[in-house]
Amino acid sequence: MTDTPNDADRSDDTDTAASFALERAYDRMDVAELLRELTAAAESGRPVTVSDDGQTVRITIPDRVVAGLEATSDPTTDHPVADLTLELEWDDPDGSSVRVTDRDDGDTTDAEPTNGTERTSRFEVYEDVAGEWRWRLVHWNGNIIADSGEGYASRFNAERAARGVMRNAPTATIQRRD
Repeated sequence: MTDTPNDADRSDDTDTAASFALERAYDRMDVAELLRELTAAAESGRPVTVSDDGQTVRITIPDRVVAGLEATSDPTTDHPVADLTLELEWDDPDGSSVRVTDRDDGDTTDAEPTNGTERTSRFEVYEDVAGEWRWRLVHWNGNIIADSGEGYASRFNAERAARGVMRNAPTATIQRRD
């Protein structure tokens, strides 16, 4: 899951390191489209731009890249989960191939998002005061609309539980209980 970025993670055109992370539920066709866009950018040398609620990253993939692919599966758990990670790494001597910028939209509580996508909610994974890991689902307007209801011993387990909600919520139904 994506930790909520803080000011230390964001670029302000100084020599500080910048990071951008985005994770959300996709259907297979959305994933295919994202991969096609990355492939086209890699083949053409043109930059690809991705945005979330608060940041935008512009990535130009160079000619020489080290690629890593990791696939894992743990069928022994109550809710088996598989994971596929693609990592690309390259030398960036002038620091120009990845640009992370904050979007200065001011108070966007009631505003339409400007990133060209629908309003999106996000899962936040955090450590509580008791040292347990929890997740919460935050509406695009900042309201917490769901939470884990229990603490987890590790960040990984809290993230896995949130991914389970992401996978199962699209098929959930509303049942009236009188």
